[in-house]
Amino acid sequence: MKPKRIALAAPALILVLVWLVGCGSPPNVPDKPRGAHTGLKGSPYACTTQTTDPNGGQVAYQFDWGDNSQSAWSQMMDGDIPYADTHVWTETGLFDVKARAKNSKKASDWSEPLSVTINPGEGQVRWSFAFTDPEDPEDSADFSLNTFGLDIGGDAAYIGCEYGAVIAHKLDRTLRWKFLNQEGDEFTTAPTIGDDGTVYIGCANDTLYAINPSGTRKWAVDLGDEAFATAALASNGKIYIQTEADSLLAINPDGSRLWSYLTGGGSSSPVIGPDGTVYAASQDGMLYALDPENGTQKWVYPLGSSEIIASPAINTNLNVIYITDDDGQFASVNLNDGSENWTASVGETPSSPVIGTGSTIYIGGGGTLLAFNPNGDLKWTWTPLFQGTVSSPAVSSAGIIYVLVTTGKKDFEEPDSLYAVNSDGTRRWACAIGEGYYDDIMSSPKLDDNGNIYIGSGLAAWCIRGLGGPAQSSWPMFQADARNTGRAGN
Repeated sequence: MKPKRIALAAPALILVLVWLVGCGSPPNVPDKPRGAHTGLKGSPYACTTQTTDPNGGQVAYQFDWGDNSQSAWSQMMDGDIPYADTHVWTETGLFDVKARAKNSKKASDWSEPLSVTINPGEGQVRWSFAFTDPEDPEDSADFSLNTFGLDIGGDAAYIGCEYGAVIAHKLDRTLRWKFLNQEGDEFTTAPTIGDDGTVYIGCANDTLYAINPSGTRKWAVDLGDEAFATAALASNGKIYIQTEADSLLAINPDGSRLWSYLTGGGSSSPVIGPDGTVYAASQDGMLYALDPENGTQKWVYPLGSSEIIASPAINTNLNVIYITDDDGQFASVNLNDGSENWTASVGETPSSPVIGTGSTIYIGGGGTLLAFNPNGDLKWTWTPLFQGTVSSPAVSSAGIIYVLVTTGKKDFEEPDSLYAVNSDGTRRWACAIGEGYYDDIMSSPKLDDNGNIYIGSGLAAWCIRGLGGPAQSSWPMFQADARNTGRAGN
């Protein structure tokens, strides 16, 4: 018996054909994932995508994170609605993030990739570099006494070192240039970066060098003595630098001398007030306020009998300058007339003070980090695990205070560590870095706008990932800013 043929009406036939053709179709390929092109190791990263199903059905999503891992499929959801997911990378590098979708029948192809660069997370080393003696490659420079200067465009980091070298590295670690003086004498100050990119740096051969942004010498001026104090740079391009023996010198942008003032000398860097007044602390225990045009004395404040090595800091909101001597006597002084507001004690080997948001003052002293209220009352004290000398702090916009702590590496007992301290005085993290030879510290953390921290310690110069750029204050780090201008309100 022959089977019966079933005749289908035209509408029913169309439905069957649509079902036969459409039931196995996957969703459309999702859009290229949308998200930031950079992320941090160990921190959640989020991106989104979306697509539609050709038959109007629901879809589920899956991401491939480019590190041999994929997300679980999402729940089914209506098409054309953005879907977001997060991932935490455990390694650094470049990763291609892709997405695909599926309906109840099939999965789509993978989307175009979004390339994401994952950088080291907070408290992790981004890079470091060393420098060897050109005449004896077995000897490496110790960066423990050297502080970075960062250029105005945020593209390069400069640092001087032993063996007569100024090193310019791009922020991705690649070498930009090296400037070597012919004598091979050590560069003894932190570099100061001008508005036009000129690098000013003092040397043990009694010379202040001006170096073009390309790394060529612009000019050099004989200071008459060694300079260990970083130069300050006025908004009109004039440079102020103090020599070890006796004088504060004012130098024009072309390298010619403008004036000099006998301060008694020292290692404290001059700073510049909001009205252009130059403030210089001396090894005779005095703080001098000088007219920037002719170097005449406006006033002098006698802090004490001990020499002043640490550099001052200026709070433009309160119109005061903070200064400390080598015995740890700490004072707040009126900018206008040199009158004393208050004094406090911070302990031996004090650092230069800095100012955070809310006018809180941070300073290292006696192996601790101290926080003072603007009226001089002690807010809190933080003591590192391995007590030693505490550097000048740097304060980020996230309210985190960074300090380098060295325990004196003559016997290589413990490595130097960069510490992050929360605004309430609790430890956030520590990163062990160099092993220097010095008990005292001159290297101070410098911050860029991207949250990177730059520090010299041991046989390398380091870049470490932080959180937030410089705090919104008149003096968030040594010499006020990343360029070391020593200029309030820059």
